[in-house]
Amino acid sequence: MAKKAAKKKAPAKKKSAVRKTAKKAAPAPAKAVKVTAVAGKTVTASALLQSVADHLGVKKSEAKTMVEGYVDVVKAYVLKGSKVKIGDIGMVMIRARKARMGRNPQTGEPVKIKASKKLAFRQSAVMKAQVMGGR
Repeated sequence: MAKKAAKKKAPAKKKSAVRKTAKKAAPAPAKAVKVTAVAGKTVTASALLQSVADHLGVKKSEAKTMVEGYVDVVKAYVLKGSKVKIGDIGMVMIRARKARMGRNPQTGEPVKIKASKKLAFRQSAVMKAQVMGGR
């Protein structure tokens, strides 16, 4: 009995992976933000989220997730001692205040004031110019 010789199959050639590089689109021009605020009135979180959702074209719940995530990240950096620059608005940081001597306004007695930390905000030059109205 003759055994038939088994033919060995050559391993299949691997298909070369064709990588398509994604073209980077030019950043879209910033569209104007539609704001319906009245001067002197406080903007609620709900109204702010609705404005963000309308501006980005997403659901209010998605805007809430994005805004809360952004705030959490900024808060984490600030609490670690970093200065966080927020676009053309300004910078948020923690400032240390040294211990000092103060005076009780009622009695005039000198009083020791302990060292402390405070949350501080410094506006950017761009924002300052816009607030001042180009003066």
